[in-house]
Amino acid sequence: ISVNKNCLISMTLNYVTGNERKFSNAQSFFASYDIKVKQLKLDIDEIQSEDALKITTAKARAAYERVRCPLFVNDATWLVPALNGFPGPFMKYINHWFTPEDFIHLMHGKTDRRIILRDTIVYIDETGEHVFTHDHEGVILEQADQLEYSNPTDVVVSLSKNGTSIAETKAKGNFFIEDEDRIWREFAEWVKKGEK
Repeated sequence: ISVNKNCLISMTLNYVTGNERKFSNAQSFFASYDIKVKQLKLDIDEIQSEDALKITTAKARAAYERVRCPLFVNDATWLVPALNGFPGPFMKYINHWFTPEDFIHLMHGKTDRRIILRDTIVYIDETGEHVFTHDHEGVILEQADQLEYSNPTDVVVSLSKNGTSIAETKAKGNFFIEDEDRIWREFAEWVKKGEK
């Protein structure tokens, strides 16, 4: 695979995202590792697949083909084991269509109320892809919190050990995922090990 000679040689990670909040968070996180992050805003069509890893990997490959520089992409997907992995990579659309009560009704009669937030980073360079993934396990609550929310899942899902909803945890000023940065730490440490 050929590499663009204009790629930055210093310890800079190219992050493919149009989301300013995600980029800002990544900048702040990697600063503690003395790693700079450059945002790449690329309009890339996502493939249609039930497999979130295939979507993320295809996005990384398409971005690399365009810029020919080492880069990474980050995506998250939601999986409900009792619903055969639903909704997978389609949570963005489900959150648009569903109400909190719809999520509650889906779980009617289910004893396994687990929900998994799978966080994935795919890094790609001239040697190929390197995949980092981590599962954050939570539960779908039996009733929705009566709080304001951005997404319906905010008031029906808990990813905290104490069982509070995402919305309630955020309202208290806490991270709604206790080990939220685990995958980022693993990725940053891997990058630093490979630093020349």
